[in-house]
Amino acid sequence: MKGNRIGVAVGAVLAAGLLTFSISVAFGASAKVSKFKQGGTLTVAMTAGEPDALDPTLARTFSGREVFLTMCEKLYDLNAKTHIVPQLAAALPKVSKNKLSVTVKLRHGIKFNDGTAFTSAAVVKTIRHYLTATGSVRASEISAVKSITAKGKYAVVFHLKSPYSPLTAQLADRAGMILSAKQLGKLGLNFAKHPVCVGPFMYKGRIAGDSITVVRSPFYYNKSKVHFSKIVFKIYNDTTAAAQALKAGTVQAIDGLASTDIPGIKSDKSLRVTKAAGLGYGGITINIGNKNGLLKLPYQNVGTDLAKSPALRKAFELAINRKTLAKVVFNNTVLPGCTAVSPSSSWFDKSIKCTPYNPKQAKALVQKSGISNPTVNLMVPTGTVALREAQFIQAEEAAVGIHMNVQSTDFVTALSKADAGTYDAFLIGWSGRVDPDGNIYGFVATPGTLNDSGYSKPTVDKLLNKARRAASTKSRRTAYHSVEAQILKDRPLIYLDHPIANAGFSKKLGGIKMYPDTLLRVAFAGYTK
Repeated sequence: MKGNRIGVAVGAVLAAGLLTFSISVAFGASAKVSKFKQGGTLTVAMTAGEPDALDPTLARTFSGREVFLTMCEKLYDLNAKTHIVPQLAAALPKVSKNKLSVTVKLRHGIKFNDGTAFTSAAVVKTIRHYLTATGSVRASEISAVKSITAKGKYAVVFHLKSPYSPLTAQLADRAGMILSAKQLGKLGLNFAKHPVCVGPFMYKGRIAGDSITVVRSPFYYNKSKVHFSKIVFKIYNDTTAAAQALKAGTVQAIDGLASTDIPGIKSDKSLRVTKAAGLGYGGITINIGNKNGLLKLPYQNVGTDLAKSPALRKAFELAINRKTLAKVVFNNTVLPGCTAVSPSSSWFDKSIKCTPYNPKQAKALVQKSGISNPTVNLMVPTGTVALREAQFIQAEEAAVGIHMNVQSTDFVTALSKADAGTYDAFLIGWSGRVDPDGNIYGFVATPGTLNDSGYSKPTVDKLLNKARRAASTKSRRTAYHSVEAQILKDRPLIYLDHPIANAGFSKKLGGIKMYPDTLLRVAFAGYTK
């Protein structure tokens, strides 16, 4: 929601110019930053909302992923070209002929940030925890895993219920973050109180609603690449305030700039801006069947105006002009879209046609719905940009006869309400994954651990499972095409756009990177000499 670098492509390389964003003090063709000052504190302004639980088992926020990049390494990672590369694993996985077992070799000589050894035992314990822990968001991501066993001290074998094409991609995100067996045994579901993983930094503390601090780890296997003594992630709900803090030097980097703040940052000679087209999306999740809480099956229609009327959901979408939204609210720093897969992804399906903006048809559908004065309560994470977007949509809906209440809610509380099903509609985005399964399955599969909509469609479940088992890219594309078409028809989510992320930072900094997952990578940053 980021080390051997020999990779195999998962999907094609993204569009030219979005391969890597390595920020250094000089940008000449042959310029390189060879030395950094040692020590000091880096303060990063986080603008995507406060991270939720700092436990990979439970975490689901973009901002949380950004913090994890400094302290919780994974079996695999993504490089600048979105190729999957080994991180804690020693090589890419070896798949058996029947595709039901996957062997992962592990690197030697690595320690967790409590000094304990990174071995197959810790990997086995972590994956079993992800599969079985109450509330695990990772469970559906790796639900094809029947069991995992150690193969000596430095290899593990994933035993699958059926072939599962997205496994390596899932292990390149939070499902591949390995937890200290000692700390997991000690804290269990309270792991977020003091998370311990392998990483260049280790967790120091958290002030709710304000900041998260990590400090340089004495146990990291590649300490020479770590320069700052401390990184403070400072939470800003107001992006303009964050931009002002960057100009003032209170923070040295900001992970997301609002479109209105970009010109001011670019005009400051002490600052730089970089951007990347992302793999994620922004949209509206509609509570259709989450009556009793996430995964409290069977899902039952909640009976709100949007839930009980597919025609009204269509009218709601028809009323929104995505192109105008992108221009007016985001100053074209997003790409209008209507599916879970971004145009930046090699999996993007150009044949899917979006529901066109048509307020006249929307008004007619509202009148035919039989619902007098239809009302939608839209839960919106606290923040200036989100509020501006909600107000734009509110005006669009009012024009076709749908009354929309905007409910500004702090992000962590909003996530809890979404899981509990105590909401009507939720303006929320997703940071995106390299494999489409990571953008779709968890949100719309009946057992999906992010299915706050309470959406349940046997045909969709069947297609998603087929895509997971399929060996060929062609078969997977066919299945996802059908899934996306069905989602467009049923509208448990209404996708609105795909991000073009802009980050700002001091020119004194080097070693910051942003890849197409749009996460700001700061673990190996430093002040240049």
